[in-house]
Amino acid sequence: MKIYNTYKLLITIVFLLVLTSTWGQTTSGDFQSGTANGTCSSFYPLPGEKYIVSGWVKESNNQNKKTYTNGVLEINFYDGSNLNPALPTVTMYPSGKIIEGWQRIIGIVSIPKPEANTNEEALKVIGISLSCLNAGTDCYFDDIRIFPFNGSMKSFVYDKDTQRLMAELDENNYATYYEYDQEGGLVRVKKETEKGVYTIQETRSKSKKQQ
Repeated sequence: MKIYNTYKLLITIVFLLVLTSTWGQTTSGDFQSGTANGTCSSFYPLPGEKYIVSGWVKESNNQNKKTYTNGVLEINFYDGSNLNPALPTVTMYPSGKIIEGWQRIIGIVSIPKPEANTNEEALKVIGISLSCLNAGTDCYFDDIRIFPFNGSMKSFVYDKDTQRLMAELDENNYATYYEYDQEGGLVRVKKETEKGVYTIQETRSKSKKQQ
């Protein structure tokens, strides 16, 4: 996913996760009681719990950079009345080594819940924004994920034509890549780590030449 940023504006794409199954968003941008947003209707983060949010970012002006500063993930919480955040924005920046042009963003977010014996309204929606902060830079985002802090998550990538497994992403959002020959045999397995991508398995085979 690419976000173009050619003006002095904050360019964002926002994913909204409903914190309860009884609230959703109207087409006008306001929230209303009803069914949850269809995109994320099967996942409801629980107030009071912690979640791991991660993704990968690549910037267009990446020559000689040791870290990216323009592509960020922003977390906002909404009380259900409008699109104005109810709490300060949580901003997650890239960190670690840039690996083949991509840098990981990862952080822990706690879903707030109202204090007991107060009139504070419960938060109903969490927004995850993919933001490119500065003009003159295009930002690419990939593998955006959120899952419970005490849980584990794996993602799988398949070739759309052959249906072969091309990559598997672990709970740290690092990938294992699978490469095949023309006959469909597995020839190489590469593992992405915080230090880079390494070949961990390689297979060589040959067929006997017919007379």
